[in-house]
Amino acid sequence: MASFLKKYNIELKTAGPVFIGSGNIIHKKEAIFKKASVIIIDTQKMFKYLCDKRLLDKYQDYMLDDRMDLTTFLQNNNIDKDVYSKWDAKELSLGDTKSTSQGDAKSKGISSFVRDGSGRVYVPGSSLKGMLRTILTGAYIIKNTDCGVEKKLDDSKWKLGNHPYKGSMEKEYKAAMDDIEVQLFHKKLFSDPEGKNKLENKINDSLRGFMVSDSEYISNEDMCVCQKIDIGLEGKERAIPLYRECIKPGVSIKFSITVDSTFCDYDKKSIIEAIGLFYNDSYWKKVSRQFEKVAPVIKDRYTCFLGGGAGFESKTVIYPSFERSKAVDFTSDILSVLFPDVNHDADREVSPRVVKCTYYKNNKYLFGACRLDKFSDPEEPIKF
Repeated sequence: MASFLKKYNIELKTAGPVFIGSGNIIHKKEAIFKKASVIIIDTQKMFKYLCDKRLLDKYQDYMLDDRMDLTTFLQNNNIDKDVYSKWDAKELSLGDTKSTSQGDAKSKGISSFVRDGSGRVYVPGSSLKGMLRTILTGAYIIKNTDCGVEKKLDDSKWKLGNHPYKGSMEKEYKAAMDDIEVQLFHKKLFSDPEGKNKLENKINDSLRGFMVSDSEYISNEDMCVCQKIDIGLEGKERAIPLYRECIKPGVSIKFSITVDSTFCDYDKKSIIEAIGLFYNDSYWKKVSRQFEKVAPVIKDRYTCFLGGGAGFESKTVIYPSFERSKAVDFTSDILSVLFPDVNHDADREVSPRVVKCTYYKNNKYLFGACRLDKFSDPEEPIKF
């Protein structure tokens, strides 16, 4: 490998179920729902079988009948387990999910995890880099309290006034974050004889030299179905009818980071330090500690949050940018506009005033929580 490139092999160990959504929902028409599990099949292979057996007319009638699920259709056409097991059947536990007044996993469907074209589970490098980019940004702000980010966010809030619309709030906040990232990460990386290369252009983002691979494949045996559970400051739990295909707790996510030093100067020490700063000095002290008596507690400073359902506060740099009470006020103002029916203006100790959790094998976990397990390079591998 060229001397200006440095490759690190990373392992994250899931401390809670992790969900990276594909955008697809697995419905009762596409899966076999049992009392305690769901069998997910490859519908393309099923369709080929139905074509070969000349069952397409019956399949069309089935698809138009909202009352019939896949289990019933298979039984009516004498298609047993010996047949559908050949359709890449994957059985996932539903043991810790529960029905709500708004429905259960069968009626609401299951949000599927991202897979490649062959149906194999992996974590995209874009998801891993997005997590690390937020961590690097937050850590920089924590270390450089006079960098001007707090003022930039305050100015954005002032521009919006007291009663902004959702669209204008999202636009203004995105513009502020874009300005912050330009300030933190953009450099004049290329010559500009014609004066057309503005600093804010994507080509000047130094993190173009911070390359994150997709993860190694994760086995179907390491997947489960989890339900979103909101836990309030007082300990009240609310089961939400959101069901997700997740990586189980205790599973290793293995990937690599390659740093091109001609663009950016991150190394092993600075990346590890950033993860510790973002969690310990921001998330733990300003958010998680407020739920210590009612929710799972992770005191390992090398903790991060990956994927969907992990919570607004882990995806933004608002808490690193302000002291706690001001961060709460700033976040509640944003969430009050984005979710006007949830009364976020009542948030006082922390915002949002619920923590995103789930159950797996009767144990309570934080959604998306991972801990840094290994960080290695050819010179000095580290086991955490």
